[in-house]
Amino acid sequence: MVTATIMLAFALTQLISFPEQSLSFSLFGILIDVVLDFSSIVIAFSVLLAAAGMDWLIQSYPEGLRLDNRWAHMRHWIVPVMTALVIGVALNTFAGSLLWWVVYILGSLLLFAVLIAEYNVAVAEDQFNPLAVIGLTALSFVLYLLLAIAVFSAGTRLYIRLPLLGIGALMVTSRTFFLRLGKLHTLWAMVISLILSEIVVGFHYLPLNPTQLGLLLVGIAYALTSIVTAIKESRTSWALWSEPAMMMGLVLLISVIWA
Repeated sequence: MVTATIMLAFALTQLISFPEQSLSFSLFGILIDVVLDFSSIVIAFSVLLAAAGMDWLIQSYPEGLRLDNRWAHMRHWIVPVMTALVIGVALNTFAGSLLWWVVYILGSLLLFAVLIAEYNVAVAEDQFNPLAVIGLTALSFVLYLLLAIAVFSAGTRLYIRLPLLGIGALMVTSRTFFLRLGKLHTLWAMVISLILSEIVVGFHYLPLNPTQLGLLLVGIAYALTSIVTAIKESRTSWALWSEPAMMMGLVLLISVIWA
């Protein structure tokens, strides 16, 4: 039901539209022009619906869940919200082309799988099952990669890229910290998000294609997350640097091949 409602909202963007509304304002001497259209409103609505739907699924568990507090459910919103955001941005990018249908079908299956995965993790007795940790961590970074590629492909202004990719990095890293360390470590996630935001500014001027930019950004995000995780787990020497080094090497190799 949740998946169907969200995807129906995305489908309506191909049938319903209204004139774009431009909202201009000045911030610290910088003129910012925000364009509101039906697609952007639907993306915002779908993101909220994904969070609400995930929370509803968790609360529907017959025996209930013993969580520390009501807001403990929020950690399970991150990946579904990220999924809805990625699907919405990708559909908006490929509107009017055959790829729109490909993204729509694959996005529906992906969102359905994410909701099921998060529900199973939430109700499992052992929340930190190795397979669940690996699967959701990999899925989170894949979603961030797709978001980065879609944002870079859309040719959006820098002040729109920054919040999308910065907030996306915050969501992915905090979820990864919780899966691997048992805590969100929000301060570390904010530091990594700030670093990645600065890198996005530099990427804005590099003559690379969107896929290369997305791969490099995700590789750096994963490497930084791995380093923080290793520090928190008190790893030293090669155990500290092996995972981030191998990931960056792999990403650089794929980026060169993709050029």
